[in-house]
Order: sequence, then structure tokens, then C-alpha cells
Amino acid sequence: MRDTKYMAIPPGAIIPGSLPKFKIYVLSRDGRYILWARDGNEVKKEQLNTLAESGPQEVFIDLEEEIRYEEYLETHLGNILDSQGMPDDQKADVFSRVSTNVVKDSFETSLGLGRMHDDAVRRTQALVSHSLIFIAESNSLKPLAKMIGHDYKTYEHATKVLWFTVAFLRCNPDILEEIDPGFPTFDEARKKEILKQCGVSAILHDIGKVFVSQDILNKDGPLDALEWEIIKRHPLSGFAMLVDSETPDFVRKAILQHHEDFHGGGYPMSAKGESITILARVLRIVDVFDAMTSRRPYKEALPAAKAAQIMVGTPSNGNEPEKDPKEDPRDRGMKQCFDERLLRKFIVFLGKVSSQM
Repeated sequence: MRDTKYMAIPPGAIIPGSLPKFKIYVLSRDGRYILWARDGNEVKKEQLNTLAESGPQEVFIDLEEEIRYEEYLETHLGNILDSQGMPDDQKADVFSRVSTNVVKDSFETSLGLGRMHDDAVRRTQALVSHSLIFIAESNSLKPLAKMIGHDYKTYEHATKVLWFTVAFLRCNPDILEEIDPGFPTFDEARKKEILKQCGVSAILHDIGKVFVSQDILNKDGPLDALEWEIIKRHPLSGFAMLVDSETPDFVRKAILQHHEDFHGGGYPMSAKGESITILARVLRIVDVFDAMTSRRPYKEALPAAKAAQIMVGTPSNGNEPEKDPKEDPRDRGMKQCFDERLLRKFIVFLGKVSSQM
């Protein structure tokens, strides 16, 4: 007989009327795990109300049923994020967990096929669609602010770039109008579709990194010339992987161009100025900001204000600082990278995020 191990989950992740594929337990006062709902049983609202009144901050599942729980979260993500009885921090945890799993599965599936599988694209689109309302709410900025400074891992990075991008665009509808000039006249369903596709480009912006070895991605130090050339291929690889997918042209182009510099010198095509799509210019800003404010194998996270200062190109003491031999050269010379108008808007947006910290 195996020694059963349990995993805590938030009660708010259980949706009334759903049929969970896993058993749910509560912890008794004497430390025993008591079966509360059997897998396949409908969970009634009255049951959840009674559970909430009894006060447990968490319920439990058998650790061996974690995969079934993950599937349940993804299926019901929209309803979970829309729940009025679930704290925003817990919603953020569920959103991050689901999005990380979807991106991870997309990367791993694509590596075997050499392209983005249609099912992976549909899962990504569904994830973004279910998350839009939560991400757009001002209350979601508080858990977003708490994510600044976390580790830099490709899957988690994609989640944060999605979160930042959608929240930023919702705060700046004039940018959405530049993405599609008809945006102000569209009905809500079409506006949501455009925002969703912007989110898809954000969460898949690094999909081309499936062809880059983990040794390079996780290198404990600056990249050498050959490694840097390999990294520079990933936007083109990502574009190629999506050519035959269900994603719109403007999504694929944003992924292709998200490392182009507004004043020239970027990659892979050395595009510049307004020849770079505005969505790619937004992704360039968000991508760099999250990378600089995340812990990486070879450096600590920068504070948000310091990262913004470097991106703007303003030394803290009014003089050009001496080069730090441990500093990643990718964190220097940022000024030429960005559309200054969009960068100013992003810094204003960061002020709103920082106020939540």
C-alpha cells in the first residue's frame, strides 16, 4: 500500500457545477485527510459555500492526480479567474500555473515537429482569451508587481510578457488603434479578438528558442560570438514555425521583429523605424524590461526603476558609468532599441504597476 502524498490547492479553484477528474480532501483537526468530493461528482454551490464558511484556506488533492488537476484548471480557467470569491493573488497563481504549462507543452511539442502544432496554437489562443478580463483588471496589477524580480525562465518569462503586454495595451487603446485603425469602431467581440491575438504574439514571442540548447539559454555568463549568433536566429525560427498556423499575419510579423531596434542594429532583418510593426516595438520594450528585472543564472534582477533608467539611456549620476565586467552587454546601449514614444507610455504604465508594490 503506497504512502499517499497530498498537494494543497485553493478552494476557489473548484467551480460549482463542474465534474472534477480528481478527488478533493479536507484536513481534519486531528491531521487526517477526509474525502470531500469524489472524482466525477458534481460540485454544488451550496457545498462550496459550506466549505467557505468552515474557513479552510486550502483543500487537498492526491499528488498522483496532479496532471488531472492541471487539465481541470486549464479547462475552467475563464470561470476561475472570473470568480468573485477567490483572492486576486490566488487567481494570479492559477493563471501563472496554467500559462506556464501551456507554453511548456507548446515548446516541447513544437520541438518534435519543427513547427507550431495547430492544437498548441488553439490552446494558446484559448488561454489568452480566458485570461483577458483578469489581466485587464486594475486589481491584477498587484500580483503582477509581485512577479517583478522572479527568476528568468523561458516559460515564466512568456507568461509575464503576456501579462505586461495585455495590461499595457488595455491602458493605451491608442496603440491598439495603430495596430488596427478600425479599432475604435469595432464591437466588443472584435476588440477582444485583436487584444487576444496581441496576447498570443506576446506569449509565443520566444517560441523559436526551442531550437536553442539549454546550455546556451542557461549559460552562467555572457554569450560568446557563436552562441550569440545562435540566439539571434530564434525570431526567424519562431516566424517559420507559425507560417502555416492559424495565427494572423500581424502576430507572426511581431514575433519575427521583436528583437529589431527602432534606430537600427537589431536582428534578424536589421529593420528600423516604422518598418517595424508597432506590436513588435511594444514586445521589444516588454521583453527587455522583464529580462532585466528577472534573476538570471549570471546576474541578479535589477530594480524596476534602474531597468527603466538603462532603457531610457540616462545614467544615474549624469555621467556615463564605467563598464562592469560582470554586466551582460545586452543590458547596455539600450537607448537605440526602443520607440521613445512607446517607451514613455510604458514607463507611465510602470508607475501604475509600481504603486501596487
